[in-house]
Amino acid sequence: MKRLLLPILLLLFLGSPIQATHNRAGEITLTQLDDLTYEITITTFTYTLSQADRNRLEVQWGDNTFSFAERVSITKLPNFYQRNIYITQHTFPGPGVYEIVVQDPNRNEGVKNIPNSVNVVFSIKTTIFINPRIGDNSSPVLLNPPIDRAAYGQTFIHNPAAYDPDGDSISYHLTICTEEDGKPITGYTLPPASDTLYVHPLTGDLTWITPSDTGIFNIAIDVEEWRSGVKIGNIVRDMQIEVY
Repeated sequence: MKRLLLPILLLLFLGSPIQATHNRAGEITLTQLDDLTYEITITTFTYTLSQADRNRLEVQWGDNTFSFAERVSITKLPNFYQRNIYITQHTFPGPGVYEIVVQDPNRNEGVKNIPNSVNVVFSIKTTIFINPRIGDNSSPVLLNPPIDRAAYGQTFIHNPAAYDPDGDSISYHLTICTEEDGKPITGYTLPPASDTLYVHPLTGDLTWITPSDTGIFNIAIDVEEWRSGVKIGNIVRDMQIEVY
């Protein structure tokens, strides 16, 4: 009987969610190198107590091709966070609109506004508009990390501290966190508020008045880039907030 129990327990352990419960937050930014070539930086924040860890991530380029981005740095942070940086380059076939998607199984366990989050694929995406008439374009840079802590019943404010290296205008709005292939998560809801939760379209201030539950919550902020009144790209930042 003991001989039978050992392989069964081993299989249960290998198939348990702990193998993939690690993705907490992230975003994709990019820098234009020449007319059609871009370097992208993928930043993810993961749960350090999980056994899941990725040395590289697959990138779907939006032109029916994919490749892998290798991890170039790891930074251990307080509260069981780890920041991972992945970098790669890609040359697109020509002008057009391209949605870049990076996905990785799975999100961390216990995200209260994502049903059964431990079994939901984590994905982030960024869209670029390649058009010679608008000139060179790199994405906005977000200086504040997409992780933060809030207090139950107290007003919470967070700003991504975004700037655009090309001097383009930036606007913001809330959107839905995504799962496999960059699709909106079924059953996703905004975190509960006693009054409201919104992001200012011009300043980027995320204001939560006030958290009405404790726990872990994820939101997505669409950071849009504008030049001469024309939208030329956007970053969907997936952010995790822990309410105490």
